[in-house]
Amino acid sequence: MNGPGVVALSLSLVVLTSYCGLSTLSQTGPTSTSAGLVAPAAPFAVPATAESRSTSRVISGAVGPLVEGAPPCFANRYPCEVFDLSLPRPGPIEVALTWLGAPRAMLVQLYWAGEGLAHEDVAPREGPPRIWFHRPMMEAAAYKVRVVSLEPASRIPFKLTLTH
Repeated sequence: MNGPGVVALSLSLVVLTSYCGLSTLSQTGPTSTSAGLVAPAAPFAVPATAESRSTSRVISGAVGPLVEGAPPCFANRYPCEVFDLSLPRPGPIEVALTWLGAPRAMLVQLYWAGEGLAHEDVAPREGPPRIWFHRPMMEAAAYKVRVVSLEPASRIPFKLTLTH
């Protein structure tokens, strides 16, 4: 890379670092809840400012089993629970899901209400029963979050945290 390219790259990294506030990031670890579920660790914690006021909603529940007469969700084969989420101004959305069961027993979907899928995630094949994702910039809109059980014959307790 030539001299001007190195200068441009260095300058962009400095601007990106100062813009993102990387010097204020700190790693956090998982915590236990009274129900025995492991709360997913946020990959970083950013100090709250007047502009970054976020709200979190924690939902505990269970999904499944798929019973006769109940409308299935995912692929018309699996039970799910659906939650509304409203983003009053543009900003990030963070979704964290933990459950009691196999690592691949659940998936989580974020939908624009009535418009289509914004994000879908499933846990790795090996590891804890946990899904976490962060969408850094979403428009102010109504959303739906689906917690889907991929084990339709089972009842799976879960904890869902929605932060926006």
